[in-house]
Amino acid sequence: MKFTHRTVSIALKEPFTSNTGVTTEVRQSVLELSWKGLTGYGTARGAAPAELDVCAPWLQDASPYELRRVLDGLAAAGATAPATSVVDMALHDLLGKAAGQPLNQLLGLAGLPTAPTALSVGVCPDDELVARARELASWPVLKLKFTPDDDGHRAGVLRSVYGGRIRVDGNGSWTPCQALRVAEELHRHGVELLEQPVAPGALDDLRHVHEHSPVPVFADEDCIGPVDILRLRGRVSGVNIKLNKCGGLLNARKMITLARHCGLEVMLGCKLESALGVTAMAQLAGLADHLDLDGHVGLRGDPFQGAAVDHGVITVPKTPGLGAGPNLTPYGDN
Repeated sequence: MKFTHRTVSIALKEPFTSNTGVTTEVRQSVLELSWKGLTGYGTARGAAPAELDVCAPWLQDASPYELRRVLDGLAAAGATAPATSVVDMALHDLLGKAAGQPLNQLLGLAGLPTAPTALSVGVCPDDELVARARELASWPVLKLKFTPDDDGHRAGVLRSVYGGRIRVDGNGSWTPCQALRVAEELHRHGVELLEQPVAPGALDDLRHVHEHSPVPVFADEDCIGPVDILRLRGRVSGVNIKLNKCGGLLNARKMITLARHCGLEVMLGCKLESALGVTAMAQLAGLADHLDLDGHVGLRGDPFQGAAVDHGVITVPKTPGLGAGPNLTPYGDN
């Protein structure tokens, strides 16, 4: 295989504010694997060039039909989750293209019904939230980003002008006591789930909030790989699985299966990222209870095109592989 990678920067149409600060652009690595005239694409945030170079020897004489062997080798070599995810994505893309089938069809997932995807709304003053909510009135699900200063009232502001489903992402903002006070307020306004209310790593605190919250609690930052599913059993109602965290589609599928056995609901999510990464995760959309696959919606000049999102309905291209490829007019289409 021919192995090349580069780093791209993609601007946001508008700054996005969350618990981690203000984001105006995203940087991610893009990998291209060439094999027998086909090209597979992979991407991730946080995969350093040196980390990707470590993966090259495992791919030199490989084929997409050896996907499992390559990924097992990378795991044994201690490859990081973002680097592994990049390789995993590109190999799955090549596998579908080699078979001449969309990946979801190759995996036997074609035709499954898919949930609507949420659209995230960043931290902003109440008047801006009202204006934004009115613009998004036709979206079926909105997700509010919260900070440690939020007491839950912004859910009421949103509900005053928006009749759809509301989710809240705490990003580890609160102590257990604070989280439960916020959860009571969210419940008053019909919020359907609360992501990561307490700091990651405090699993007993997470269990406490889960057991006493009137709103179902989902783990995000505490849900990294397959082993975390077992740790989270009984501590949350559901988990948010992301390719960048777990190391790619192969691990995501393992996590979905484990979550089902553990009685946990499944959300498939993403970061602020190009259509390539979002489209890859969307291949598994039929296996999820909830989708949070809007990471490419707010980008300007996305170098890739793929899954389309129209008022919450996500449509994956029916072309072989992941269905995502270079955007030949990235600024003209955004």
